[in-house]
Amino acid sequence: MDGMKSLMPHASLLLAGLWLVGPVSAQAHRHWDAVLLNDTGLYFFDPHSVSTSGAVRTFQSLVDYKTPQESADGKKYLSTLTEVQLHCKNNTARIMHLTYHADHMGAGKAVHKEGMIRDWLDIPAASPIERIAKRVC
Repeated sequence: MDGMKSLMPHASLLLAGLWLVGPVSAQAHRHWDAVLLNDTGLYFFDPHSVSTSGAVRTFQSLVDYKTPQESADGKKYLSTLTEVQLHCKNNTARIMHLTYHADHMGAGKAVHKEGMIRDWLDIPAASPIERIAKRVC
């Protein structure tokens, strides 16, 4: 349980920031649509990855950071890939898988992975995830 508690600040930060792709790499078949550029980096999502199950949409997203970031265990990374579930009716979202990559755009070595972060969180106003929700819901 302590491990899950340590993941929650990162999950909340990503929700407030955006959310991006999971345990897959940013391969050539991905189509990354830019969602938002801010002081942290550029947020993307892959519209071709969206799947639907009732009110829930699952998709892949990516954050490409301007400067190196550091994971909780001290590893440097420049991008994160995230698998996100978004509940359109409840206006909530959750991260299913999160992978930190050493290079930009999901490239390079996967330096850290987190999986099955299950808590549903409210979608912050004016966030990248809210922009994605407007497109996929």
